[in-house]
Amino acid sequence: MRTLPLIALFLIPALAQAQAEPAGPDPWFVGYETEPAMDFGGRTLASLQSAIGQGIGSIKDVGERHPGVAPAWEFPIGAALLLVQHEVGGHGGRAREFGLGPSYEFGFDFSGATSTDRAPRTNEELLLLAAGGVEADQVLARRIFLDLLREEGTDAARIPLAFMAKLDLSLYVSTVPHPRPGDDEGDFADEAASGNDMTLYLVGRQAQRHGLPASIVWDGTYGIDFEDPLLEDTWDDARITAIWNVLDPTLVAGMFAYFRDHILHGESRVRAPMLHVGDVGLTLGTRGALGPQWVSRFLDLHATTRQGVFTIYVRDLDSSIDRAYGAGAGVHGLHLGSRVALGLSADIWAEPEALERLDSSNGWNATAEVDARLGDRWGLSAKAGAKSDGFFPGLPQEDGVYVGLGVMGGW
Repeated sequence: MRTLPLIALFLIPALAQAQAEPAGPDPWFVGYETEPAMDFGGRTLASLQSAIGQGIGSIKDVGERHPGVAPAWEFPIGAALLLVQHEVGGHGGRAREFGLGPSYEFGFDFSGATSTDRAPRTNEELLLLAAGGVEADQVLARRIFLDLLREEGTDAARIPLAFMAKLDLSLYVSTVPHPRPGDDEGDFADEAASGNDMTLYLVGRQAQRHGLPASIVWDGTYGIDFEDPLLEDTWDDARITAIWNVLDPTLVAGMFAYFRDHILHGESRVRAPMLHVGDVGLTLGTRGALGPQWVSRFLDLHATTRQGVFTIYVRDLDSSIDRAYGAGAGVHGLHLGSRVALGLSADIWAEPEALERLDSSNGWNATAEVDARLGDRWGLSAKAGAKSDGFFPGLPQEDGVYVGLGVMGGW
């Protein structure tokens, strides 16, 4: 809790900072990348959110005359697209990565489910599959919030999508009952049997510690060991991660800008207010991740310049019996002239000792991304990276090279 005064230091001046509206919409984007394809898939959905939201908002006597009603369509559209990201990009992305043959069901009540042709072969696959939905939503929210921090800001219609994506992990974890014996509807055992993602994640970690197969967790026949003290410890760790995730000053600043600039003033683009030191804008961010043998909490420091958004971060990796740390740095939207923007990131981390015994080596990742405007109305985006074996949010589990390619247009 010592970080709260520091967060307030960055947040309070941010809410008082006025921002000018940059001109021009973000280009549309369609792209795909190496499985699990969470980032470019989410970027495609964010582009679709902009297109639909702006299209409805431009209808005479609807958005043009009454900009304050934009949430009436931007939040429902965002909820529908978030469901696609959660199921197809998240659970489906991990299932495709492991060759499990995913299929999907969607309801008009904004419900969704992912099933697979084959059960996960290992508990590691099961854990990544269970947490894949909230993982993909975090990846989507992070990209939109990084765009929001740019000098030029981002399309206001994307903020509801980012808001709901960011909160998904925190809200989902908060619904998990206390892990204690019982046979009532809605208790921990009932939620595990019905396939609640976060309950499945906690039970899967216990099965891995006990050396039991993933198949009995997947088919609901696993007998939960409520005497295992680490079951409650991992539940507590997930809840702390959920709280940390929602304390994000960038989330609050983004929603403030959305309602002030977009809803009240009708501006189509918004930029996150932040503390300024000269020409540099500063703000903090918090994130959470659920790995197959630990939970992780990130603390970001963002610095926005006219050239791009620079970020450094530190994080912990908490396995309930041990704690290790990681760090990283990156730049987002670095302008190289008027037609090229570059993104770079590098990450290192140590794996804590864990009774799940999946991996105890150090990890690393490096990514480069370039957006190039090749004509008056179109361009290309390409990504390439490499990583070590092990979990990092949004990236393939195994070591090796990953790539992505997309098309942009509509400037």
